[in-house]
Amino acid sequence: MPSLRAVRSAFAVATACAVLALPAMAQTTKPPAAKTQGSAAAAPGGERIAAVVNDEVISYSDVNARIRLALLNTGTQESQETRQRLTPQVIRQLVDERLQLQEAKRSGVSISQNEIDEAIKRIAEQNRISRPQLETMLKNQGIPVSTLSEQVRALLAWQRVMSRRVRQEVVIGEEEVEAAMERLKANIGKPEYLLAEIFLAVDTPDQEDEVRRTADRLLEEVRRGGNFPALARQFSQSAGAASGGDLGWVRTGEMSAEIDRALATMRPGQLSSPVRTATGYHILLVRGQRPFGSTGGEMQAAPPPPPRPQPRPDIARASVNMKQIVMPIASKEDAKSVKDAAEKLRKTIKSCTDFEAKAKATGVPESGDMGTLRVKDLPPGLQQLAVGIPLGQPSPVLLSPAAAVILIVCKRDVPMIQPPPEAQPAPPPPAPTPVKEAKLPGREEVEHDLMNERADLLARRYLRDLRRSAFIEVRV
Repeated sequence: MPSLRAVRSAFAVATACAVLALPAMAQTTKPPAAKTQGSAAAAPGGERIAAVVNDEVISYSDVNARIRLALLNTGTQESQETRQRLTPQVIRQLVDERLQLQEAKRSGVSISQNEIDEAIKRIAEQNRISRPQLETMLKNQGIPVSTLSEQVRALLAWQRVMSRRVRQEVVIGEEEVEAAMERLKANIGKPEYLLAEIFLAVDTPDQEDEVRRTADRLLEEVRRGGNFPALARQFSQSAGAASGGDLGWVRTGEMSAEIDRALATMRPGQLSSPVRTATGYHILLVRGQRPFGSTGGEMQAAPPPPPRPQPRPDIARASVNMKQIVMPIASKEDAKSVKDAAEKLRKTIKSCTDFEAKAKATGVPESGDMGTLRVKDLPPGLQQLAVGIPLGQPSPVLLSPAAAVILIVCKRDVPMIQPPPEAQPAPPPPAPTPVKEAKLPGREEVEHDLMNERADLLARRYLRDLRRSAFIEVRV
C-alpha cells in the first residue's frame, strides 16, 4: 500500500506539532435529543462552553489553550487582534477533532497512550529537545500538556480511520494510469511550479463569506511576516498540510483551471490572493519554476521573503485599567506558602468581576482597583505585561520579597506605531531554462499520485459528511 499524503502519519504529527485548524464554522443540522442537550449544558468544572459537538462540549479553556499552542507553533506574536483572528479557526479545529474522535470510536478505533507518547517524543526530537523540555516549554506558555496529547490522539485516530476506508474504497485502474501517463507526455516543456498552499474548504454555500474572510485573515498574517509553512500546518486542509503546505512540483493542467490561471501570472517567491475553486479557497506560494521534463538547470527556488516589520505598542500613549491582589509575605520562610496560595487563587479567577470580589475578600487594603494607569509610568518589567496580557485573564504570580501579586487588565487603550512603508520591487523575471533530456515519472509514481489525490478527496468528503450530520453549536 503506498504512503498517502492525505492520511497523515505519526511522523507528520511530529513535524507539525499542531495541525489541521480550519476556518470558522456555520452551524449544522440534526439537533440532539433533549437528554443529550441537557448533558451538554455545562462544561466540566462549571467552565463556560465555547461549542457543543453532538453530546460533547468544548470549553473556553480548551479554546484558549489551543490558541496559545497555535501562537507557539506559528511563531506569531500574541495580541488581542491576533487572538481574535485565530479564534474562529481554532474552534473549527477543535470541532473537527471531536467529530474525528467520535467517528473513530464508532468505528472501533482506539489510540493507546504509548502511541501518543511516542508521537510526542518525536515532536521533541524534531525540535532537538527532550520530552521533559518540551513539556516545560508548553507549561511556560500556559499550555497544558493534555492540549497537545488530545490533538495527537485525534490525528492518529483519524489516520487509522482513513487508512481503513482508503484500503476499502480507493482503487486505481490501469486505464487511469495510462491516461495520466499520456497527459504527462503532452506537458513536456510546459511550466511546472514548486508550490505550497493553504487550502480552506467550502462545504456548504452558507460558509462562503466566512471562509473567504478566514482566507483573507491568513493571507494578511503571511504578509505581515507570518511563517507560511507553520500557518499551513496549523490551518490548511490540503493533503500537504502536515509538510507545511508543500505540494512539490505541480504541472500545468494538473490542478484546476482557476489555479492554472493564477500560476501563469506568478513568479518564484510570489504569494497569491485567495483563489476560489469548486472546493474552496487556495492561498498559493510559488517557491520555484522550471519547464516540465527537464533533468537539470532548474530555476532556483526563491528564498522566503524577510519578515515584515510589525506594528508595535505606543507605550508613551497607552493606558490600562488594572486591578491587583496583594498577598503579603511576612518572612522568607513564608514566601513559598504564600506563592503557592497565590497560584491556587489565580487558577480560580475567571473574569474581572470575579477578580475584584476575590481582591476584596483578601482584606488587604492594597488589593483592588488601581484605576486607569499610563503604561509609561509603570516599571519597565510591567509595561509589556500591561499591553500584552489578554484582557480579563489574571497574570502569572509576581513575587517580591514583600508580597505575591496578581494583576489583571480589564480595559486597555493601546495605540499602535505602524512601521514605515517599504518599497517592494517586483522580482526580476527568471532566466529561461533549457529543456534537457525529458525524464517522466514512472508508472508506480503516477499510480501513487493518483492514489494520493483520491485519498485526499475521500478524506475531505468524509469529514464534510460528519459535519453535516452532526449537531454543532458554537457559542463564541
